[in-house]
Amino acid sequence: MRLIRPVDTRRAARSTVILGLLMLIVGCTALALMSIIPTSRPAPIALLALSAALGLGVGCAISLRAFSAGRRRTKERGDDLVRLLAPAFDDSYVLIVSPRLPGVPGDLAALLVGPPGVRALIARRWHGSYRVRGRGWDYDTRTRAGWVPCITNPSFDARAVVQAVTRWAGTTLPEAPIPVAGTIAFPRQHSRVVLEEPDLEVVTTDNAPWWAQLIGRVQRMDGQRVGRFVEAVLEAGEAESRRPSPAPTTENA
Repeated sequence: MRLIRPVDTRRAARSTVILGLLMLIVGCTALALMSIIPTSRPAPIALLALSAALGLGVGCAISLRAFSAGRRRTKERGDDLVRLLAPAFDDSYVLIVSPRLPGVPGDLAALLVGPPGVRALIARRWHGSYRVRGRGWDYDTRTRAGWVPCITNPSFDARAVVQAVTRWAGTTLPEAPIPVAGTIAFPRQHSRVVLEEPDLEVVTTDNAPWWAQLIGRVQRMDGQRVGRFVEAVLEAGEAESRRPSPAPTTENA
């Protein structure tokens, strides 16, 4: 499986890093000025000391938070999905991790493009045991309450993503409609999912090889069509990277 990770150039992330660096510069400048001001002027020295403390403290905090968030974002957006899917597909498939498309919800975790068509994946990293019946999702409370409905419904989220990707592809690619299907991925082993005739495809750490063989039986796109779709996604992502990113969606059950 070929892997593509579009570069994340979000303005919000850049702004956070720049703000942290500016605060550090302010703190360092204040320290430098303190060293050249005569000790006979305590008021300016006290003011500069306060500025240095605030600049260095706030700058370090912002920089560390931005660095930690960036590492967490990178890990959650790609590594586990790659580990889940890579062993199950050959080089006729392309996995685009965290693509950005206009009008498509931020729930879109990846696009798997290959001969069977396009799979729009959303990822859920829930802890515990879950059950899907048709479009209904339940959580095992392990108490007397037993199975209770989940707060959010991945099937509805996946359908919204599929509709948006289909709409984007229909207005971007001047050819026959691209076959897009929705897939809900649980890439972590701490997610246990009981499948009882789900309405959409669900891939987990337990059934990934079987799911890959199942969808591979249908051939709907040739190599050239796959390439055109991938190229269009990357071009759209570059354009979207120049715009403010939408608010992240929740993954809670």
